[in-house]
Amino acid sequence: MNTHVDIDRDAFRSIGTLAGNLVKSFRTERVWDGSPITEPGIYSGISLDDYHGNRDLLDGPSVSKSMLKWLVPAHGGSPKAFWGRWKWNPNHVSPPSSKALDFGKATHCLLLGDEVFEKQFVVRPETYPDAKTGEFKPWNGNSKVCQEWLETNTKGRTVLTRDDIALIERMRADAAQHPLIQGGILNGRIERSMFWKDQKTGIWLKARPDAIPRADGVFADLKTAASFDEDFLEKQIFDACYYLQAAITRMVCRGIELPFDTFALLYVLKDDVPDTTHAEVSVREIDRGEQVVRWSLDKIRECLDSGEWPGARPFNDGTRHIQMKEWQKSRVDRFLEQEAA
Repeated sequence: MNTHVDIDRDAFRSIGTLAGNLVKSFRTERVWDGSPITEPGIYSGISLDDYHGNRDLLDGPSVSKSMLKWLVPAHGGSPKAFWGRWKWNPNHVSPPSSKALDFGKATHCLLLGDEVFEKQFVVRPETYPDAKTGEFKPWNGNSKVCQEWLETNTKGRTVLTRDDIALIERMRADAAQHPLIQGGILNGRIERSMFWKDQKTGIWLKARPDAIPRADGVFADLKTAASFDEDFLEKQIFDACYYLQAAITRMVCRGIELPFDTFALLYVLKDDVPDTTHAEVSVREIDRGEQVVRWSLDKIRECLDSGEWPGARPFNDGTRHIQMKEWQKSRVDRFLEQEAA
């Protein structure tokens, strides 16, 4: 299949156009007034909770990259899996958070300052006083004192440990030494959300860059990574749908006439000895991502109109036989040959 999308990139590279569009984007930036958004553009004053969870943030259905993985069959998704989790569905289920996701959010918060840390997170004590003796003991989630502390102090906030904070601080110190960060790659307008409505389907695309660049079209997104092995990072481009994130960002930029030149991933290694590096997402992968997003918007529109959200249909809904993988067949065959000898 041809994965190239024919896009006029001269529009992104003309210096005059870049300057004009930058001025236009600053002039048209809006402060969200709390009512449903009806006009595409850049908005400030939208919290992460509203961006991800407010069904009425926009005047119609919307998607971001985090939801599309539940729709696209190549990611193991289906319309049914998507609809069951989509905020536009009043009966959707909310996937539970994970420690890795919570750590990533805290890292973003402390490194970028895109949310007030105390509003989103609370640091758990390492010890607690015994209810009878007053003696301090290591934190124990089964202790009534610890449970009462959580009930009193969390109030919807994510709990972190002091070890988590110490690691994030080391990661922040390492990232601060990276030439691109010192050069200002993450400088720009933070806590901004970008929206554009697809004219064909009437579905909004959402993007929330770590920072909207002030002087060029270089978008960068901060990511934590468990490894800097190239195979791992390339696998993560797919697994975490970063190629879809880059594609949606480019599509929204094009729709609101904001310069887009490249999408860089700025990686900070989650390790006792942190490290920092970066890589730009290939234009071909962004093109491929646009094709997936285009298919997704059309499929969502089709399902909305029909009211039908079909589930996964592996093996062509049972009409194709299921088989073992080739290496598994070979393993069984070798066993049978050895036994027959």
